[in-house]
Amino acid sequence: MCGIVGMVTAGRDMAADLVGGIRRLEYRGYDSSGVALLNGKGIIVAKDIGGPSDLVGKQTFDGLHGTTGIAHTRWATHGGVTRKNAHPHLSCDGQVAVVHNGVLSNYRELRAALEARGHTFRSETDTEVFAHLVEEKLKGGLAPREAIRASALEVEGTYAFAVVIHTHPDRLWAMRKESPLVVGFGADRTVIASDPLALADACPDVLYLDDGELVEVASGSAEVFKIATGARVDRSRRRLEGDFAVPERGAYPHFMLKEMAEATLAVRAALGSDPDAVTRGAEKLLAAKRVFFTGMGTAYHMAIFGHQLVAQWAKRFCPVVTADELPGAVTFEPGDLVLGVSQSGETYDTLRAIRAAKAAGGVALGIVNVAGSSMARECDQTLLQGAGPEIAVLATKSALSQAVVAARLALEAGRLSGGLTAARHAELAAELASLPALLDEWRPQIERDCREAAARFLGLEKWFFLGRGVFASVAQEGALKFKEVTYRHAEGMAAGFLKHGTISLIDGEMGTAIFVPPASTGELRAMTLYALEEVRSRGGPLLAVGALSESERRHVDAVIGMPGKGELSDAFLQIVAGQYLAYYTAKALGRDIDRPRALAKSVTVP
Repeated sequence: MCGIVGMVTAGRDMAADLVGGIRRLEYRGYDSSGVALLNGKGIIVAKDIGGPSDLVGKQTFDGLHGTTGIAHTRWATHGGVTRKNAHPHLSCDGQVAVVHNGVLSNYRELRAALEARGHTFRSETDTEVFAHLVEEKLKGGLAPREAIRASALEVEGTYAFAVVIHTHPDRLWAMRKESPLVVGFGADRTVIASDPLALADACPDVLYLDDGELVEVASGSAEVFKIATGARVDRSRRRLEGDFAVPERGAYPHFMLKEMAEATLAVRAALGSDPDAVTRGAEKLLAAKRVFFTGMGTAYHMAIFGHQLVAQWAKRFCPVVTADELPGAVTFEPGDLVLGVSQSGETYDTLRAIRAAKAAGGVALGIVNVAGSSMARECDQTLLQGAGPEIAVLATKSALSQAVVAARLALEAGRLSGGLTAARHAELAAELASLPALLDEWRPQIERDCREAAARFLGLEKWFFLGRGVFASVAQEGALKFKEVTYRHAEGMAAGFLKHGTISLIDGEMGTAIFVPPASTGELRAMTLYALEEVRSRGGPLLAVGALSESERRHVDAVIGMPGKGELSDAFLQIVAGQYLAYYTAKALGRDIDRPRALAKSVTVP
């Protein structure tokens, strides 16, 4: 969940570019940040509490110079958010600097042994042990690459490391185990990074590291080796796929608001992606012995969304299990298929679930936004979302594009399986195709209704978000958005579950948002409205999201209106409503909307 950038140039000062790289990765963590630069006078380290954007202009990064360096923006795992725990970390002699993304499970034992041998530690982190291990190996006579490789063999856990050594100012080394790393090649620099976004448009050619590999980087070159054996790996460069231009907020006060406004573009891109790939994915799904949908956070909710549509349209039940629990809950067998959903394609738990299925002879299908990500490379087939870079920590346009791809997959599975008649398939396909126009038409009203609802209910600190069928996943996603950015409690659940214990919490201080299906859903809508009545009878404040009649509106405190034209289109618009409700509530509360506390966009640690 941390961001790493390293850079080597042919003698050109690159300090500003290095800081710019971690600024582009700030969504990966912003508790603290720092750089280590080699400039012929030793290793110069500058670091402090705060993300790179916070520290620029506060002299932390001002006046720095170097031709080789590493940088880091942190999401804390080991040790509090303090300057001493910020990366980079140095060896005792100051000759080795390291940055790290991941978790070392045996760092306590290593630290105790190093301290017993006379090493002095300056931080509480697991990362610092690596700097001291490399120092020992160098003093024992090993060359830098072998010293780093030997140190990697002693640590257990997950990692992406970048290392610089004072005596070799024209080199840096990096390695990975279950944490992403890419090498980029530009006209005047070679860069390593956690995410291609850090490369911007300066490095059109890239080389992706696989697990268990170490790379030695010089200006214009990179050599890859196996950590386990030291053997060289032949790896060809490839063109960087996707849009990695540095996004700008423009006139928008927050990236989140900008990215919600880009929902139409994201939906249109997801609708226009390769139809043959969707057909192949649907064929794999229908041919599998068992199918499991998985993801984490927003991606998990969009997996539920897809599962509900597959169940309706293809008559195929596909259990949905969070990726962190899936490998322990299922003994995978040959013929199984795991559909993993991940915006970044680097989500640790989702990758772990996919790898477990593949190791047992199963098939992995991915819905991913980043073409060159670990998940895109490791899945048997990837369905690309095409949402483009997303900077705000909260997933908005990427959530909608995931839902579109999932709906397209379900629709094609319904056609191939015979679960949908030709007429019903055509009707649903037309409804899906109408989404961009419907989003453009309804977003202004949805935004206005959400702004008014946020003001009306600002005093409420506790919420339930309720829905049924596909709207249950919409409610769960709305609750996640709300608590992520407002820091107020919100619990999303299927509306029928309310009366099984949870209803005891309903009172005048507990708000309830009910996501109401359109009239065309018949019993589904009626049963959702039962929950509305149960909350109303107990005096709970009520917000309805949906197409309500005038008489129905009299029984709730506020309404976020919907067109009511179809189940699928209303579900998509209600996802949008949940996002705007969270945004305007957080704005009224003065929250840091693009950088919510304790969160990072790409969770790459256990």
